[in-house]
Amino acid sequence: MHASMLEEVVQVPNPYPVVTEMAYPDAWRLCEQARELAWDPAKIDFTDLITAELPDDVRRAGAEWWSLRAWMEHGATPYGAERLRDAIYSHQPFEIKQHITNFIMEELRHHEASFRIANAIGAKVATYQATPQADYFQMIIPRFHDEKDEKAMSFFAGLAVNTLFEQISGELLQARHENARFASIKEVCKLILRDEARHIQFGRVIMRRFFSDFPDSEKTMLGTKVSKKLRGSLLTGVYAVVNLPEDERKRSARNRTLAMEYGLGATHPDEEIAIIKRAIDKVRSEIAPYGVTIPRIPELDG
Repeated sequence: MHASMLEEVVQVPNPYPVVTEMAYPDAWRLCEQARELAWDPAKIDFTDLITAELPDDVRRAGAEWWSLRAWMEHGATPYGAERLRDAIYSHQPFEIKQHITNFIMEELRHHEASFRIANAIGAKVATYQATPQADYFQMIIPRFHDEKDEKAMSFFAGLAVNTLFEQISGELLQARHENARFASIKEVCKLILRDEARHIQFGRVIMRRFFSDFPDSEKTMLGTKVSKKLRGSLLTGVYAVVNLPEDERKRSARNRTLAMEYGLGATHPDEEIAIIKRAIDKVRSEIAPYGVTIPRIPELDG
């Protein structure tokens, strides 16, 4: 074999051995549930949205809201892809790789369901926005994919970062499900919540099995990462509008209010922070026994 070929091969981590023995039966059960409970966004009937008597400004607001939901869901897929790559090259057991693969596919499914709703709400006056129109969001999106902190942690510590946010997302989505007055939106929210419940449960598996063994430096970084991600992107238009520039905060808040008032599965801007605060306090109480703390977040704790 030529030396140049050897040099090429060495640059790629070795995926062998491929471990097939079951090491985490609680994680495998979640994989089985994912198979049993799979669903198809293309089979949901969105006629109730297309034919609804909705003013044009409400349709535009609803299409923007569900476009944002679609961007957010799609934003989780590169994170999952990085974790899957890490799992393959660190020789994780089959069920861990399977769960991460399921996570990627489920986030893509949530993305599809969201852009289908955006198109159905928009009808003839608006469509799904493939690219954010607001400059602020164009700058924020790359922050989702900043892997510096995850790469500095061990595999399961890096994997834990996202699972903590799944719980916060679930609390917000529950409120949006309760707001929805259209059967198709309620159905999508219910199905996404069912998937998110598995993601949250996987986070609890990680907590039980690995959190106690993390070194103090990783525990500190984990808590800091949650705070940084919340403040740097999720409170800046994704979870809430609190950290947006003033003009954009008013515009986005107005559109969210319209989508909420007409039962399109949105949350009122004035309610979002309280929901997130309750969710983050719940997360804090669950991770505290393992010595993991989330630093003070002024927007929530002030």
